[in-house]
Amino acid sequence: MDNIAQQIWEPIAHKQTDTDTNTEQFMHKPLVVAGTSEGLLFLGSEQHVELQGYSIAAVASSSDGLWAIADRNSVWHRHPNGEWHQVASVNDLQLNCILPIESEVLVGTSKACLIRIADSGTDRLNCFESVEGRSEWYTPWGGPPDVRSMAVGQSGEIYVNVHVGGILRSNDRGQSWQPTIDVHADVHEVKTVLDRPDLVLAATAEGLAISRDRGNSWSFDRTNLHAAYSRAVAVCGETILMTASTGPRSSKAAIYRRPLNQPGTFEKCEQGLPEWFSNNINTGTLDSSGNFAAFGTSDGQIFLSSDAGLTWQQIAKDLSPISYLNIGRNYGNRK
Repeated sequence: MDNIAQQIWEPIAHKQTDTDTNTEQFMHKPLVVAGTSEGLLFLGSEQHVELQGYSIAAVASSSDGLWAIADRNSVWHRHPNGEWHQVASVNDLQLNCILPIESEVLVGTSKACLIRIADSGTDRLNCFESVEGRSEWYTPWGGPPDVRSMAVGQSGEIYVNVHVGGILRSNDRGQSWQPTIDVHADVHEVKTVLDRPDLVLAATAEGLAISRDRGNSWSFDRTNLHAAYSRAVAVCGETILMTASTGPRSSKAAIYRRPLNQPGTFEKCEQGLPEWFSNNINTGTLDSSGNFAAFGTSDGQIFLSSDAGLTWQQIAKDLSPISYLNIGRNYGNRK
């Protein structure tokens, strides 16, 4: 596995916990899949690398397998039998994020564009030019805005996070789009929540953004954070997990948790983690499944929790920088 295999993988069942329940949870650890600059790393009862030699920018799962963006210019699909094949490639845009929706896949790109991949072929959706407020989109460094993250609600509504352009919502499969949150909230990741159809969350430069009416209105929570700048958010059972740092070039980043449905402030995740991380924990590198959560770092570490972020264990280190991470999905057989 060449350079990517310098990581450690310690059997999680050996983790010493306070209760038998926690020990049993770790024995039934989920599969963690991490995108790196050297391929797609699978960490489970054993470890292996697929798409070796490709730089993996994003990963997403669906009922028919796994999807990945490789080298920022191609989309690959992994069939449940373990076979990979390339389904699309683009030369004039950078591919940033991917979202499977039923029989099609949406890909968010540079220059704030969307690409749709379906059985009928690949189409570009030039659907944002007429969106209200489009002229206000920007980036802090002066370049064109990008599609940074996407999510889908239980009723099929699609949320697209433009950086910097807020969050757009479509209720008609991408035929039309409406702005939701204020552009200047500087959104870095949007998430919907299973079994809570009205709830939308976003990690922003102003802390956690929360909508309980599908994006029609928003409130912000940054209580007890050491700084409000956030790039990643996930829901782990009844708990929200979110990253926070002092800014885009931070040397002081951390993971926080807070209740999902009841009043409560953020509390810093500490047990099993360093006091601070030297870089931001980035969009796409924090994920959850049930009470399990995992995240990866720019210096090649992966941490896993079985109790919604109360305690953590390092399960890998010395990897290439982690660009994307999925946890707990069924990806079928190994090739």
